[in-house]
Amino acid sequence: MRKIRQVLEYRLSKKISAEQTALALTLSKGSVINYVERFEQSKLSWPLPDTLTDSTLEEALFPQRTPAADVLPSLPQPDMGYIQNELSRPHVTLQRLWEEYAEQHPDGLKRSAFYNFVTKNRPPEVTMKVIHKGGDKVFVDYSGDGLEYINRLTGELIPVALFVCAWGASSYSYAEGSETQKTLDFSRSHVHALEYFGVAPFAFVLDNTKSGVSKSDRYDPVANPIYGKMAEHYAVAFLPTRVRKPKDKAVVESAVLVAQRFILARLRDRQFFSLYEVNAAIRDELELLNNRPMKEYGGQTRKQRFEELDKPYAQPLPKEPFKISCIKLDVRVAPNYHIRFQDHYYSVPWHIAGKRVDVYQVGSIIEIYMDNVHLCRHQTQAPNFGYSTVQEHMPPNHAFVKGWSKEWFIAQALSIGPATADAVARIMSSKEHAQQGFNAAMGVLRLAKVYTPQRIEKACQRAGYFKSITYKAIKTILEKNLDNQTFLPLNSSLQKPLEHENLRGAQYYINQ
Repeated sequence: MRKIRQVLEYRLSKKISAEQTALALTLSKGSVINYVERFEQSKLSWPLPDTLTDSTLEEALFPQRTPAADVLPSLPQPDMGYIQNELSRPHVTLQRLWEEYAEQHPDGLKRSAFYNFVTKNRPPEVTMKVIHKGGDKVFVDYSGDGLEYINRLTGELIPVALFVCAWGASSYSYAEGSETQKTLDFSRSHVHALEYFGVAPFAFVLDNTKSGVSKSDRYDPVANPIYGKMAEHYAVAFLPTRVRKPKDKAVVESAVLVAQRFILARLRDRQFFSLYEVNAAIRDELELLNNRPMKEYGGQTRKQRFEELDKPYAQPLPKEPFKISCIKLDVRVAPNYHIRFQDHYYSVPWHIAGKRVDVYQVGSIIEIYMDNVHLCRHQTQAPNFGYSTVQEHMPPNHAFVKGWSKEWFIAQALSIGPATADAVARIMSSKEHAQQGFNAAMGVLRLAKVYTPQRIEKACQRAGYFKSITYKAIKTILEKNLDNQTFLPLNSSLQKPLEHENLRGAQYYINQ
């Protein structure tokens, strides 16, 4: 507006030619002539009143054209009622509605005419663009809205969360559905995303979700154990955003919005009957999204920009994908240097007894760490309360830590009675390694806190008689009061052979 006032001053008051005015104000000659013609058509008086504002001058010289409904009366008009209803639905945009209109009416209104018919001009939003290094970061988040599928057996609607992530430089995106946002699903979605990309970034940028961050801290955040192991497997750092700072993850906020408008809007009226069907439909839409030309980047697609900007500078993937199914932290090592994990006992080096370790099940392998240092690994075993003991983990000569040994347990049992000592010795001898019987032996000794030594001694005698010397058998005898029942030992030397006239005897068979 300032230059328009100067043009009018030069031309109308100072009578300077259009060519010289254009040269003085660094405008084109055509613009100078256009401004003067518009002023003459506006019926404003010269000089301009002091009270005339720039907005009023702009409206007088550049009146807005109101779209007329009868500009193209022969073309099918959009249904404004339908458009208003659809725009009120989540993720539906005017662009999507125009595409649907164009499919129904190929010879109808063009995009600009459709927009002019439906909406008014909106002022542009001014933001500062952050420049991201190629191959550096992938931004991760969940959409607030998702999809759902129908359980064929029950008819129940099962909600599906929409996981979305995008590269910082290219906005190349990945999306998939999962039934929960818990840590295992969250980490599994990352693995699927990296397989889709074919490369790994140097950092994941994520919200402070409990699925990824167990302790939120601006300077020293602590990763959720499974998520941390997943990031470590791919040598990727994790960078939680600041709380309530959406601009820290503007890339994924935009990617989520695009996924909602492009994927969810297209699938809004589809019915699905399994998570597999949902993800198959999402993958089809994802390919269209990543291969769609973007006007703001000269018609380049997200995939083209990814191939050019991110992929060449990203990390290669490890040979094997990340596999993890369970984690148990802060597990105390028993005095017999074994830890219990999913109802099985696994050994660790004997000097770790009494300390605490972290246990990770990665596929069929059990990995054990202490202070983030790898101690050992085992093959996963069935939950049978059995023992898996590595020979190297055993103390020299079976000398047990803290004074525990086979002899120590037998001595403690002998204070109860000889039958108890014999039962404890047999229990420990039945194991592959003596230390594996320490838990059961300790269980027998702790029965003395509930029952009298006399009852325990009788229970061990009965268990020995029936050749069932185990901790469970002895405990059952005491619980069922079977130790009070008398039993007579069999003495074959005192038994006489049964004689009867109908019995043939051994001589009969000899004579045959």
